[in-house]
Amino acid sequence: MKHCRFFFLLLVVPVFLVSCSEDREGDIQNNPIEEPQSDHAPTDVLLYSKNPNGYNELYKLENGQESLVLGDSNYDYWWAKVRPDKQKLLVYRSLVNPEKNHDDYQNAELVLADIDGSNAEVIIAKNSFGWNAQGVCRWNNDGTKILMCAEIQTPQGLQWRLVTTDALGKNPKVLSDRWAIDCNFSVDNERIVFMGYKDNALSFDFTKLELQQGDYDALTDTVTNVVSLTANTTRDHDPDFSPNNEQLVFSAGNASYSDVDLVLYDLKTNEERILLNDTAANGGSMCWSADGRNIFFHSLEILKSPFRIKCVNVETGRVTTLLEDTGNAYGFFHPEAY
Repeated sequence: MKHCRFFFLLLVVPVFLVSCSEDREGDIQNNPIEEPQSDHAPTDVLLYSKNPNGYNELYKLENGQESLVLGDSNYDYWWAKVRPDKQKLLVYRSLVNPEKNHDDYQNAELVLADIDGSNAEVIIAKNSFGWNAQGVCRWNNDGTKILMCAEIQTPQGLQWRLVTTDALGKNPKVLSDRWAIDCNFSVDNERIVFMGYKDNALSFDFTKLELQQGDYDALTDTVTNVVSLTANTTRDHDPDFSPNNEQLVFSAGNASYSDVDLVLYDLKTNEERILLNDTAANGGSMCWSADGRNIFFHSLEILKSPFRIKCVNVETGRVTTLLEDTGNAYGFFHPEAY
């Protein structure tokens, strides 16, 4: 039985602008209001993709200045992840496809490069290890392991699985026999979270996707004691741990993923809290600022504008638009802060 890929599946309609707007403090859950104000914008360095030239290039924003990191008219680059020592980065690339300019998992290749984009090399080529697709790579806390999801052949057909490799994309290991997407390591390297179905009861009802957690043993490279952290009615994706390892942010949307909110999960109280509730599709490769005060994400107002990159203050709910095209001609995708 073959199951669909349920990552971020929105099709988008394909000048740089910094620190555009920030919300007034108000109703965090139901009334985010953006207005020009940049005094409280975070100072983290950002990596992100944008496509003004008809293909996705990887850019860096540092101290208000933008620079190109990786670009090739033959490829789309998307989903950058910085190694903990900040010397290297991982990023996916796929052949240019105007109909799908990011998250093309079936055509993805994983690239390792220096943090400035130099010395880039493909470390996991398309269809390596017999995989049908790959995506959502993450580093462990010391940069010695890469966690990702791969679509592999199983007795039940093609299914997504948790997979680890070494730091060079070698020696792959499938971690479990259950369906899994959108994986991530905890900060202390003792847990792995992902999105899946309770008791692995597979379904085409995407709102049954739940936040799952398993204990991770780094010595044996195994995951055990998998449990569902959530039991909600939303379609959940892309969890990321806070720097203090006490909270998770994830996106929670409707089945079509056209209206997607941001939710915080408290790992001490096991409670969910809606952080951002508006009419946009929010999420993507979400990440926290180094100080834990802000969360970066990309956001699409369907039929109104392309993807933008924003951040939301965890305490106040203020939303700041960091990157957008003033002419609504192209989008910005998958922020990575470091």
